[in-house]
Amino acid sequence: MTATVSSRSESFQAAASHQGRQFAEQCDVVLREHAFELRGSLRIPEIGVEIDRVGISRRGQHVWFEYKGSVRGQRPGLRRTDTLKKAIANGALLPGLVESQPYVVLTSHLPERGSGRAMLEVALRLGYLAAVVCLYDPSSAAQLDRF
Repeated sequence: MTATVSSRSESFQAAASHQGRQFAEQCDVVLREHAFELRGSLRIPEIGVEIDRVGISRRGQHVWFEYKGSVRGQRPGLRRTDTLKKAIANGALLPGLVESQPYVVLTSHLPERGSGRAMLEVALRLGYLAAVVCLYDPSSAAQLDRF
């Protein structure tokens, strides 16, 4: 019985990892379509933040991107409040750095209502997040052109 539970857990983790890679590839494609030059990831150990991709816009603006999404699951993207809170916390910590850049979250799904939606709206109003882009909504992706 333990082997079956372990196999299911490993299968779930493998699927989640695969979906994460697929979503990251999609994010990279969209950023390139909006003329970003992509540099790699960035780890900031002194505050425990990892930036998924550093991008440079056509205007020369450095932007830090975090990718939060998947194509499956009951609460994908920023619909999971723990995922949303992590993105907000990262955005709140980054301005404490001397070299902080605009922090943009690319997601597969936005919270539609409730406390998740309220948290996102407050985080945007406070400037913790420069933008939140729903990757599968072309009007949302247009926000990338302002950098």
